[in-house]
Amino acid sequence: MNKKIRSGVLFLLLSVFLPKAMNAAVLTIRFYGGGTYLQGGDLNSGMKGWADYYKALYRTYGYPQQSGSFAPVHLGFEAGGDIIFHLTTRLGIGLGGEYLKATKTSTLAFQSTSSNFTMTFIGEPSAIPAKLSLFYFLPLGKRVTVSLHAGAGYYSAKARLIARTNFDYIIDSSAKGIGYHGGLGLEWKLFSKFYFLIEGAARYAVLSGFEGKVTMVGLGGWNGKLYYWGATASFLDKFNYIDLLIGAPGGTGFLFVREAKIDFSGFSLRAGFVIKL
Repeated sequence: MNKKIRSGVLFLLLSVFLPKAMNAAVLTIRFYGGGTYLQGGDLNSGMKGWADYYKALYRTYGYPQQSGSFAPVHLGFEAGGDIIFHLTTRLGIGLGGEYLKATKTSTLAFQSTSSNFTMTFIGEPSAIPAKLSLFYFLPLGKRVTVSLHAGAGYYSAKARLIARTNFDYIIDSSAKGIGYHGGLGLEWKLFSKFYFLIEGAARYAVLSGFEGKVTMVGLGGWNGKLYYWGATASFLDKFNYIDLLIGAPGGTGFLFVREAKIDFSGFSLRAGFVIKL
């Protein structure tokens, strides 16, 4: 057995038996849930462009009385967990996953001397990251432990956008990509191997390449890619817009065109339970 093989076997034995010999956990399982905040990116600025465009358009159609405003998508919820394999009493490698989702509905009301109507805009981003993390545990006495972690995740994300007037215009799109995360938590021992967890976490994940379909309820639809662009119009100096199209838009008045980027970056506050085996 050469030196490299002996070193590898020794490391494996220490990883498995050292934590147990020192009365520490070999395996930790975490479950948590809580609230999350995400940036939104082009989803928010593009849907605001929808609202700005139609407010300006219907003002020219004789609907001067308008109420309501666009509200960006930021707040949502998440739930997830990790299985942590301890390398030493303080270090561990975690495999985990989460589900996070945010949604926001905005309603605009338009009124003229003879009629009135409303427009509703709904943004709904969601993602499932599969995560690999490095954990560090720092005991503070017999009952409290500080936990820190950082790592990367592979995101399967969706972006749903709805514009609702006398029919629903629905965009369903999806993309995959890499994101990064980190967090700081406190674990309180409740009894035996059972702990209560409270944690703050942050993530960076900006994804592009969203593809999917548009459904115009009762009118058909099409498949395409999610684009984001800036443009000018005779009744509005400039607006940004997001839509799912068969091909990239172009022509007079376009200031820029690119694939839409949905920004899942943000932070979370979580609570949950930890089992140390």
